[in-house]
Amino acid sequence: MQRMAEQAKVYGATIETGVEVKSISKDGNLFNIDSNMGKYQSRSVVLALGSTYRKLGIPNEEDLIGAGIHFCATCDGAFYRDKEVIVIGGGNSALEEGIFLAGFCKKVTIVNRGAAFSASETYIEKLPSIKNIETHLNKESLAFIKDENGNFKGLEVKDKTTGETEELTADGAFIFIGLIPNTTSVKDIIELNESGFITTTGLGETNVSGVFAAGDCREGAIAQVAAATGEGVLASYGVRNHFK
Repeated sequence: MQRMAEQAKVYGATIETGVEVKSISKDGNLFNIDSNMGKYQSRSVVLALGSTYRKLGIPNEEDLIGAGIHFCATCDGAFYRDKEVIVIGGGNSALEEGIFLAGFCKKVTIVNRGAAFSASETYIEKLPSIKNIETHLNKESLAFIKDENGNFKGLEVKDKTTGETEELTADGAFIFIGLIPNTTSVKDIIELNESGFITTTGLGETNVSGVFAAGDCREGAIAQVAAATGEGVLASYGVRNHFK
């Protein structure tokens, strides 16, 4: 990231950190950006606001993030080679990452609060053939469990039909229950989908001429750095075309 920033500066970019955008408004051909560091004006805006992993909001979650609880199997899965993990979620991300983890983990337990998975049939059909994957449907996550030393121990769940609770022990857990786009500051000017992500055209242009979006805040984005970088390139082409 540092190298990318240095290269951008070589080509004339000014990078200001610690800036929190509060709102964006349009006045004629200019955009007014209000922030905690003052006001900015521009003829075009690229929104690269990112997103935040959705959390469960249950006891011990915050304490164990990065110390037993994770949100990216590609990033942190290797720490659990030949160990047991819990995957929480029932959509494409949960099953895709669960199958990925099963390739090198001793056991993968997938916990879904719904009575059925909402993922693609392609992923669902693969599950029965993967012997080290165990599934728990219709189970609500109640709390993460710590051992006597405060380390991650497992997850307490409740059967939503019977009301019975049980403790699932594991070495770590991965949460895949969606993303929350950081789009609050632009919701009054930019069109968002029902989940709060920015809707765009092929080059990342929003419903407001001159405003573009790239990365995880955009509808349909792939939550990977390489993909976000590519979208930034597309948005820059969109800006260039906008000024032609």
